[in-house]
Amino acid sequence: MTRDTLACGFLLFLVTGLCSPIAAQERQLLVGTAKLELTPPVKTPLAGYSRRRGRLATGVHDPPFVRAVVLRSRSTTVALASCDLLIIDEHLFEAVAERVNAAFSQEPFVLLITATHTHSGPGAYGKTFLEKLSMGHFDPRVFEFLAKQIAQAILDASAQMQPATTRYATASTTGLVANRMRPEGVVDPDVAVCALYDQHERPVAVIVQFGAHPTTLGSWNRELSADYPGVLTRALEERDPSVMCLFVAGAVGDQAPVKTGEGFEPSQRIGKALAALVGTLLEERPPDEGPEMDIIKSQQRTVPLPQGRIRAGSFRLPGWISRLLVDDDATLTVIRVGNVLMMGLPCDVSAELGLELKRSAREAGYRPLLVGFANDYIGYCLPEHLYWTDTYEASMAFNGPTTGPMLVETLKQMIDAVR
Repeated sequence: MTRDTLACGFLLFLVTGLCSPIAAQERQLLVGTAKLELTPPVKTPLAGYSRRRGRLATGVHDPPFVRAVVLRSRSTTVALASCDLLIIDEHLFEAVAERVNAAFSQEPFVLLITATHTHSGPGAYGKTFLEKLSMGHFDPRVFEFLAKQIAQAILDASAQMQPATTRYATASTTGLVANRMRPEGVVDPDVAVCALYDQHERPVAVIVQFGAHPTTLGSWNRELSADYPGVLTRALEERDPSVMCLFVAGAVGDQAPVKTGEGFEPSQRIGKALAALVGTLLEERPPDEGPEMDIIKSQQRTVPLPQGRIRAGSFRLPGWISRLLVDDDATLTVIRVGNVLMMGLPCDVSAELGLELKRSAREAGYRPLLVGFANDYIGYCLPEHLYWTDTYEASMAFNGPTTGPMLVETLKQMIDAVR
């Protein structure tokens, strides 16, 4: 056999190997989804308002859920789990990650676990002093239940993968959100949608990002509820039972829902308005994300934070007490799926900082999805000029005036790293 014959045979082997079903599948974007209820097996207080003083919930208006979507391509797997909870703290994230990684020891997941930030979800799972103020006394049974359900939803989603394509669209809302720190302040009224379609061009998962605090239900409410994100997700899932809808909170730090009506009417109005808008975007069938849609890249960094400095107005706690009560680091996440870029922050981030991040992502050629309350919770993150105001939001910026800008700059570096 001649050298030329050997070379041709090797070239043919490469071509047929790359075109084989296995190689083609490795280059495909695969998606799996799952949904589980998060109503605890025991009575709990509602999380979100210290004025409730830890009193137990009286019932279930609409049950909370975890919705998970797992994406895989070229041996890289990422999972997004949206939970109808107030926050995801460090302990809950680590408990979920431990369960998922134990099941897939040879295939590490990149996890982005986020809370919809409903102020009427189950409490009793926060272990720290500040978390107990808004969640009530810690109950290990509730913590273990939530960790198990979230992890199981991710594992269930990973067990039913199918080929998918991505589409992305945005639209502006009217009359749904206002700046709650300053009447003349920055407002971000946009909704962003990332939809995943199967081989038959049917939507499988729809990720909706919007930035208004899920506080249409005040401290008067004593029933479990997902607030307006629950109305939105139910409406879209009822509209098309093959679709699972995940809500992710964007830059809600200084963004309030515009409430009209009594009781549960505001949550119904906002949720249904968003569902109608998202439904229209899906009907218009935005173009797919092109030939790079199967590329998945990620960055996850834990960064040290400035020293804690808890204050109320002009009163400031001694530094050693602040250090005991607040986080000293934060986990940031960037996940690129084709040209869609998910940016996870562990905080209530202000609209001004959120818009800066979205601009940076667009300038780099990406379509942004801002994901707040992700993988941890460190309080509020504001630009420096808002930190020095005498407002509730400023008092909740536990790590000082430079934390928000510092996290934004770190995320910009991470955006560059996933090119």
